[in-house]
Amino acid sequence: MSPRLLVAGNLLRIYRPVALWFWSLMIVGIAVAMTVLASVTDPPVSLWLVVAGAAAKYWVGVVGVLVVSMNLRQFVANGITRRDFLAGAALAGVLAAVLFSVAVPLGHEAEQLLLGGFGPVTGRYPATSLGTGLRELGHILPASLAFLVTGAAGTAGFYRYGAWGGLALLPLAVLPVAAAEALLGVDEHGGFDARLVPYAAAVLVTLTVTALVGLLVHLELRDVAIRRGAPA
Repeated sequence: MSPRLLVAGNLLRIYRPVALWFWSLMIVGIAVAMTVLASVTDPPVSLWLVVAGAAAKYWVGVVGVLVVSMNLRQFVANGITRRDFLAGAALAGVLAAVLFSVAVPLGHEAEQLLLGGFGPVTGRYPATSLGTGLRELGHILPASLAFLVTGAAGTAGFYRYGAWGGLALLPLAVLPVAAAEALLGVDEHGGFDARLVPYAAAVLVTLTVTALVGLLVHLELRDVAIRRGAPA
């Protein structure tokens, strides 16, 4: 197996238990909350879109932070080159972002089926369909990738250049998240937030900024000295 695939597989195994616990608790919690809500009123919002839509972005953002601050040192110390680690980590991060993003429209459909057990879903609830689900995925996946890269970029700046250098580079690191939050999103009513520009332009801008900041991460870490402790 190539070192890059080995890195990706090991990272996915490292974070899989936490992800399974996190999503399992979230599924149970939302199912209970929506069941209680549906028993007393007609839900006007989708809790799944609120919670899972945010989780799909913030969870991979945290993973971006941890991969640089913790896992880079561990893998390089065990003989993996920096380039192979960065490539494998990127592969694992993209796969995690895809899986979490796909879970949002699938969970929305499951939530709608759950509510259907209490009677017809009212017009106030943001009903989903194949087309709506694809639009949700189209908004959340680019945003999740943006959060992943911002998490890695913010940590990489501090890791390589210390506190002052990291702070100086922080505005660049947050550009993907800033673009995603301004141009993309799905609210609790099922509304799509690409209001400033057409959707295609919103995705193009977000992915372009994300790719450029991802390149910055690569440049910062491809030959970085490995620290013994946590990054400054």
